[in-house]
Amino acid sequence: MQQENERNRPRAILLCLAVALVLAGFLPSRAAAQVLYGSVVGTVTDQTGAVVPKATVTITNVNTGQTREVTADDAGYYSIPNVLEGRYDLSVKLTGFRPYLEKGVEVSINTVRRVNPSLQLGPVTESVTVEASAAVLQTTKSDVNVNLETRAMENLPLSNYRNYQTLINLVPGATPARFQNAEADTPERSLSTNINGQQRGANNTRLDGSADILVTMPHHAVYVPPVESIAEVNISTNNFDAEQGMTGGAAVTVVTKSGTNEFHGSFFGYHNNSATRASIWDENRSGVKKKPKNILNVDGGSIGGPIKKNKLFFFADWEGTFERSNRFVRASVPTAALRTGDFSQFLGDQILDASGNPIMVATTEGASVPLQEGMVFDPYSGNLDGTGRAVFSDGGALNVIPQARLNGPMMTLLDLVPEPNLPGENSNYFNSGTQRLNRNNIDSKINWNRNDKHQLWFKYSVMRATFSSGGFSLGKAGGACLCDGGLGTTATLTQVAAIGQTYTVTPTFLVDATLGWTRFGQAAQPPDQVSGVNFGSEVLGIPGTNGPDPREAGMHAFYVSGYSDLGNPEGWNPQRPVLYLQYQCQLDEGRARDTLRVRLCPPPDEPLAAGVGRRPARGLLLRSWRHGLEPRGPRSLGRIPRRHSLVRERLERPGSVSARYARCLREEQPAH
Repeated sequence: MQQENERNRPRAILLCLAVALVLAGFLPSRAAAQVLYGSVVGTVTDQTGAVVPKATVTITNVNTGQTREVTADDAGYYSIPNVLEGRYDLSVKLTGFRPYLEKGVEVSINTVRRVNPSLQLGPVTESVTVEASAAVLQTTKSDVNVNLETRAMENLPLSNYRNYQTLINLVPGATPARFQNAEADTPERSLSTNINGQQRGANNTRLDGSADILVTMPHHAVYVPPVESIAEVNISTNNFDAEQGMTGGAAVTVVTKSGTNEFHGSFFGYHNNSATRASIWDENRSGVKKKPKNILNVDGGSIGGPIKKNKLFFFADWEGTFERSNRFVRASVPTAALRTGDFSQFLGDQILDASGNPIMVATTEGASVPLQEGMVFDPYSGNLDGTGRAVFSDGGALNVIPQARLNGPMMTLLDLVPEPNLPGENSNYFNSGTQRLNRNNIDSKINWNRNDKHQLWFKYSVMRATFSSGGFSLGKAGGACLCDGGLGTTATLTQVAAIGQTYTVTPTFLVDATLGWTRFGQAAQPPDQVSGVNFGSEVLGIPGTNGPDPREAGMHAFYVSGYSDLGNPEGWNPQRPVLYLQYQCQLDEGRARDTLRVRLCPPPDEPLAAGVGRRPARGLLLRSWRHGLEPRGPRSLGRIPRRHSLVRERLERPGSVSARYARCLREEQPAH
């Protein structure tokens, strides 16, 4: 059956292409800009306002020399779709009219730029040159969107590790963006926000056409590109185009920079340390004289230029983030008396009967004493119903557990617990440590103007990050982490790659295709597991508490009411390998003011579990729509609309990798 499916797949693709071409003659819809590109449209008129048909309209990219040429229709209308972001010169030529040139036409992604040239009668030896005016109110599209340009991101203050997502706070309908998880499992430091009252996980981010979603926590972007690499960010918050489905909040499209005919580069460095802040209240209360270490360095640079002028260009950048942050814990540890079994300090007033007489109870040494508040009774004495039990005593001292009765493994554990370094019974121990984050981002992009009809681009981004916590707050006895979460060392590798192309078959027929690949891998190991010591069975001598598997090594958690937890209370060591592939092909057939857009795309590729071979989804989905109406596509496992029966059937097929992974996502919630 599988071999038969393989043989039939090329036929299915050809069939879908054939259907798309047939549909091109029957299903017109209004013109719109592609998400990764912009569009230039307009109507050519003469100086009296009459339309001028059949004029040749050409746009030329000022920085790369790329040209696109179309001919206006009988109504003087022209449309140039799939235009890369940038600045263009627009020229119009027609016999009997002076050549027209408009300079500095700015084209943004996911927008339609309207330019209405006005030609003047005259010889071709004379020309009319004008400077482009600022873009007017968007009337061609009905979506609500905000564009963040390079100049804004490079000049506005950016907090949160120079994250472009900080500027989403300026988008109408957005709540203040914030971190929602620890550095260990989100070293990219993605910010999450609510848009128009929708949940944080309803937003959808794409990076140069690739899915930019952390599958395990979909309210995060899996990769946050450095500001130096971003050309433009488009944030649509309402009435999206059909191709921007898969979201209920904001559809965020990030396009990275490309090279030009001129070499350009940048270098930057940012430094901050604890000397620039005041001491906090807990440090003052604990008598800390020297402020703990807190250092942040963000360094980087970029370079771009031509490989071959007007044909082939490159851009690359690097950003390194190196952070050392102090974290502290105020713990409650047993005093010296409690460690020897002496609980006499908790003895309170006598408890009397209804007549006001003392109630006599036995001691473990055979004496009889009045009942008092705070007494500790021997659980192995008395009756099964709890009556007749004897209070602990040792050498005549009440509420003292004899040394012979103390639990051996727990005494071993108590010996590892540090002594109090602050007064009192609770919050009597202070400790601090330094959590470390080392992160490197590298981005690269190649643009190739193969010819006037065919343009291609290739991009690759990678982030390597290592997070190390400050260790256990109670040292060898474990305890809470000296960190924001994520005990131990966590290594993360995120890779995003994409290939895109635009091919103009005829002036009115265009093929646009994008292939995106995203990989996210993460592995965490707590310090007790790295040591390989079977703490329960070897150190404490409790049989059966550790197993032969290395992942079963380490410390257990011990919870004592009124005191800080001992051992490893987190139990958090995720292994998260996720790989997904997405591609789409769109056919645009433009006729007058109408454009048919047909998308050919497969069901989303199945994420991979650890150690499982790749199982690509089979088949092809053909989606066509009119007037921008398209059902929202699946965004991630566990969130697939029920109406996408074909996709849901493939992803939830019993025994499939996706079905098992979806169940895992539903059953296991992130710890941080």
